[in-house]
Amino acid sequence: MNARLAIVIVNYNTRDWLSQCLNSLYAQDIAEEVEIVVVDSASTDGSI
Repeated sequence: MNARLAIVIVNYNTRDWLSQCLNSLYAQDIAEEVEIVVVDSASTDGSI
């Protein structure tokens, strides 16, 4: 994939906010291809 826009989300124990963040990104009307990367740092709350 050659996305013109990459969004990197760094996650650590953000279960309550991560889904809201991703839903908000998916709801955007962006004309370009978007790559969304979630980087997790060994969360223990089930967020990933």
